[in-house]
Amino acid sequence: MKIPDHLRPPLIEQLEDQIDSDDFIVIRGSALGYGLLGEDKKRDEFILRSLETPEPEFKGNELARELQARAAGSILLKKDANELLDRAKKVFESELEKALPELPDDIQMDVATEPLKMARQARSGLMENAFLRKEWDACVREAEHGRSIIPDYLLYQPHREGYPIEFVAKGMLEDDKELVSKGVEMQEEFLQYVVEVGYLRPWEEPYFVSYVISIISRRLLSE
Repeated sequence: MKIPDHLRPPLIEQLEDQIDSDDFIVIRGSALGYGLLGEDKKRDEFILRSLETPEPEFKGNELARELQARAAGSILLKKDANELLDRAKKVFESELEKALPELPDDIQMDVATEPLKMARQARSGLMENAFLRKEWDACVREAEHGRSIIPDYLLYQPHREGYPIEFVAKGMLEDDKELVSKGVEMQEEFLQYVVEVGYLRPWEEPYFVSYVISIISRRLLSE
């Protein structure tokens, strides 16, 4: 991943402006920004700061995503993340259980119902959770389930054949470095895309877990 030259100055300026923020989302966004700039020491400093903030009083998938982001940061710092991953998984599973009976018969609808949104978020979270645990079978299974409730036109085109972490997981299961490499390249291309079109901003961190997963995937490829 590479920050385009014309985006580096505003990114650096934004990171400097928010350096003293005590908002856990902004702090983790700064960690992501420094990571994309290749400043790993500063990235890790901000990840640690984000982990030291109190947990917000979120509920449902929002809580699970926050716990998972903290787990991903912990993994990058080589800290134990099992408790956070366990808690996130439990919440995702609970939200999925509530949503499944209410899913519409037609998932191709233009406007998703609230249960459908909940189910998609929970499936995505469970897929990432399994990956972070290195439970490759579960990761592939959740990826397949998740894709089954999303119409093709809503998927980023390269993901219609499979998600990046799905290819990495399959490659690890089958001891196939080519599949792992394909997943790594897809994950990095996706992050590069969102950086270049402006969806990835240093003061927002919705792609932090994806960033961590891309690093883990790259490490798996080099093992």
